Amino acid sequence: MKTNPLTTGSRGSVVWLTAALLICYAFLLVAGCSAPVQEGVKTNDTVKVRYTASFQDGMIFDSNVNSTPLEFTVGSRQVISGIEEAVLGMTPGTTKIVTIPPEKGYGLYNKSLVFRVNQAEVNEFLQGQESKGTLLGFQYPGIGSGYRWINSDGSPGYMRFSNATDTMVTVDLNNPLAGQDMVFEITLVEIVHPGT
Repeated sequence: MKTNPLTTGSRGSVVWLTAALLICYAFLLVAGCSAPVQEGVKTNDTVKVRYTASFQDGMIFDSNVNSTPLEFTVGSRQVISGIEEAVLGMTPGTTKIVTIPPEKGYGLYNKSLVFRVNQAEVNEFLQGQESKGTLLGFQYPGIGSGYRWINSDGSPGYMRFSNATDTMVTVDLNNPLAGQDMVFEITLVEIVHPGT
């Protein structure tokens, strides 16, 4: 008659059985019972993000939270470098808050891009841009308003005005966000895979 090692108190059999159960459990984990590990964003990935952009004082100047996510390819310079760096390593559904300095945002403020000009010259230039269909107005809270257009090389141009008289005006050609530290709350919505 055979005896049951579990009921007879055979210590070696209990150790063997425990080891066998642990091996089976480890096999199940390795075989796919655990959740798949998501890979983070890498350079050349196309991503979709939602963001809220504010100044250091908390004043929001841009957000796409209630609209279409921003889609761009990391490393392609479609967005400021601070945004590209911030999304590296993120996985879908994660949110990150980053402070982006001017050097990784819209550049330092350049005083040589501010000068006095004849009001008639400014009007002529703006009418020319308007006739090309590239002239847009802009308004940023805390910064003011002005005009934006697309240059022949595809880069944006900006113009803000101050100290206007009947004949002269001070023109500022800096990006309106130049010299600003900005705070971005970024949520990675999706890493876009080819064919999806």
